[in-house]
Amino acid sequence: MLQPEISAAPRLALYDHQGVFRFAGVAEADCLAYADLFALAAGSFTLASLDPCPSVPVSRAGCSS
Repeated sequence: MLQPEISAAPRLALYDHQGVFRFAGVAEADCLAYADLFALAAGSFTLASLDPCPSVPVSRAGCSS
């Protein structure tokens, strides 16, 4: 019997320059693709971990691809 594929829970959040939650993704590349799709300029968004206890801090203001 085939098992349905379970996607990973979002681990990163993208917030705009006003602190408004815009997107949640599994990987940094997902968030950067969202920023690129909506033409968010470097310095106008922040990535933050959604993990309750992140092993590596991810918050980076103004990420650029």
